[in-house]
Amino acid sequence: MQRGACFAAVRQQAPFTASRMPGRAALLVLALGLAATAQKSTLTLDPPWSTMFRGESVTLMCSTSHRPGQRFTWYRNEELLRRPIKNSYRIEKTQMRDTGRYQCQASGSRRSDPVQLTISNDWLILQAPYYAVFEGDPLRLRCYGWNGAKVSWIRYYKDEAEITPSRVNSELSIKQARTRDSGKYHCTGSMIFRPNEISPSESISVQELFSTPVLRAAGSGDPIEGSPVTLSCVTQLNPQKSDTLLQRFFYIDNRALGEPRSSPDYHIPVAGLQDSGSYYCYVQTVTSSVRKRSPELKIAVKLPVSPPQLTVSTAGAWAAIGDVVEIRCESPRGSSPILYRFHHEGAALGSRTVSSRGPGSLALNVTSERDSGTYSCEADNGMASGPQHSDPFHLSVLVPVSGATIAADRMGPEVMAGESLNLSCSVESGTTPLFKWLHNAQELAAASGLDPPTAVGNTLHFGSVQLGHGGNYQCIASNQLSPQRVFQAPSEILAITVIEHASPLVVVPVTVSILFLFLMGVTAALVFYFKCWKKTEGMVFNAPGRHTQLPAQHEPPGQRLPPPGSLGLHAEEPSYGNVCPLEPESGDVEYTVVNIKKRSGDKPKGTPPRDNGMECSTCRLGPWGTCPWLVPSALGLTSRSRDGGKCSGSAQLLLPSEAS
Repeated sequence: MQRGACFAAVRQQAPFTASRMPGRAALLVLALGLAATAQKSTLTLDPPWSTMFRGESVTLMCSTSHRPGQRFTWYRNEELLRRPIKNSYRIEKTQMRDTGRYQCQASGSRRSDPVQLTISNDWLILQAPYYAVFEGDPLRLRCYGWNGAKVSWIRYYKDEAEITPSRVNSELSIKQARTRDSGKYHCTGSMIFRPNEISPSESISVQELFSTPVLRAAGSGDPIEGSPVTLSCVTQLNPQKSDTLLQRFFYIDNRALGEPRSSPDYHIPVAGLQDSGSYYCYVQTVTSSVRKRSPELKIAVKLPVSPPQLTVSTAGAWAAIGDVVEIRCESPRGSSPILYRFHHEGAALGSRTVSSRGPGSLALNVTSERDSGTYSCEADNGMASGPQHSDPFHLSVLVPVSGATIAADRMGPEVMAGESLNLSCSVESGTTPLFKWLHNAQELAAASGLDPPTAVGNTLHFGSVQLGHGGNYQCIASNQLSPQRVFQAPSEILAITVIEHASPLVVVPVTVSILFLFLMGVTAALVFYFKCWKKTEGMVFNAPGRHTQLPAQHEPPGQRLPPPGSLGLHAEEPSYGNVCPLEPESGDVEYTVVNIKKRSGDKPKGTPPRDNGMECSTCRLGPWGTCPWLVPSALGLTSRSRDGGKCSGSAQLLLPSEAS
């Protein structure tokens, strides 16, 4: 196993300490540790080209900082070369097989970085340095012909684009290489025996000497006024160039802060507002061959935020439902950005961040009485002192009046004069409503000679109602936020009628007159009844019961029955003037008239047979008075249709027959 592989295998073992191992093992670990920290060997080529023609010679040299007399080992493509152990390795008349990656290692040093050697069999080659090229280093390229032949009409190309300088020769020189010079290069040229030759491409990589610097401020966030500030310009050197000396320059707003310094830090003992600005730094080599600038770092020395002030866009401390209220929170002093937080009754309501001077505001849609209460805010700009709180503000919400209703404390719209009366006005919703009363569309006032009603709260009280108090009443409920914002809700109109008491001197004669007329009517009915009894020959009336009492009316003149022929009766049969004609559309009470005759001889032809000498006729009673002689409610007479040869009904009255 090779020495390097053995060392790698040892490093992969589990960690251990020298104090736990036997003496020899501890010495081995110590030796390996020293080897790991030893200086790296350096490999160089002479001539200094990574590509050469077959048959040319080259010398490889290995150097180290240790004392002379050391042993050297050579490698090609990781394989040990069996040659005399010297600090140089000469290849005479190179062959194609000599192409490869070469390394050397001096005793007590680490193995060198590999160097690529390429042996070419072409007519034209582009030769580049074997060593790594860093920023600021010179870069030399040579367009070289076979066996040192002279090349004319040389042209150079980078990434297929021509880069031939105005004065061209066999070499292309770049005084201070930059990373942008990396790419694939080739050349073209003509020789006596080979015109228009093109060389193979060579990859050139210009390595970064040190990284682009970054400017950092110690701590997190922007500094607070009065505190110290330390700025660090941080960069990283390439390990192969770790011994390169660098300088640093610090700037604020394009103004230099002192002389260049080797230290990466810049200190501000006490930060003030004047130290706010855009900072950046430059890093360069002592020879100024490489110079790089950092990105800008903006530093704002913060001022602690002061307690904020809370204002509300309302007239006073009231707002109405439906309003949009703006709540503003602003600190008169403090560095931005400032975070404003809003609270209602201790609960979070929202937040706003202000990146420059000015207030933070929040729109509040007032939707119910629940939006009333205590509001507050706090301001915070990240200082160690923490958030600052405002004084509380109490907001009250007014509900506009709506749905006014007027009502009286009695049933019906009529009131007897002299009685008491209360009218009340109520609303569906509204904060502390006030009430105004209208009488006949005019604001309520004392009429001439009348006792005025008393308005208490939502009630209008009449101690003794008078005739002049009658009329239309209306109430109007109202509340207001300000003299300019008044809310009103009118009720519907309530009509009140005042009735005067009747005098006793008038009541008695009227009562006597009514009683007298009633007795006269009863007497006339009895007289008429007995006259009909004597005149009528065997009449029976049947009428269905009727519970509706008809109003008293004057008796209209009597109506006669139609001629006997129209009823299908014999011409000799008598007619009765006290029987109503059949008029179905005249009313809803029917009467049956039963005619009874003496049996005297044969019946006329065409006369229908009669059962027991009886015949039923029907009279429909309409409004009271159609049959002037009939009082169904008083006599209990009903009528029914003929059924089984006789007149049916709940009551029958047989009137005696009388010769016509």
